[in-house]
Amino acid sequence: MVTSKLLSKSNTINHNALKHLIEAQSVTSATATAQGDIWILTVVAGDAAKTVMAKNSGKARIWRKLETLTKYLKGLGLDHFIIDASDFDPSQKSLQRPDSAAILKRTHQAHKIKNSKNTKDHAVKEETQTANRLIVSKKPLPDEVKVRWEERRAKILKEENPRAK
Repeated sequence: MVTSKLLSKSNTINHNALKHLIEAQSVTSATATAQGDIWILTVVAGDAAKTVMAKNSGKARIWRKLETLTKYLKGLGLDHFIIDASDFDPSQKSLQRPDSAAILKRTHQAHKIKNSKNTKDHAVKEETQTANRLIVSKKPLPDEVKVRWEERRAKILKEENPRAK
């Protein structure tokens, strides 16, 4: 199976290179090949046949549905391609990531824990904001303002010059 093997760099092409080849009208043919229930794309440019590679994995890019592959090619500007369905078998389920269920469960648990922690932090923050609003809403009398300002000024002066009394 092509998907399980690492492909050599000379037999692969990435999305950007394929896009440029199609724009330059260098692609002579494209073939969607079935392998079980998945589809793999091979393009021919010049004399070289190249398999479209998945981003950063070194493996062939796969499509679960032929319709999705068709949309991909039409989006690149390629309207005609060959379909090789000789190995198509919808009953053969290919699992790319058999561990994905476990990873998904761990991700959901971590998200749940994070949300419960954020909910508690939010409640504390809300209580603090409510208390601050109550403090701010109390209008000080002019004499109280003057006394507080003098106390604050004395504290600042004392911090700036510790020798002063």
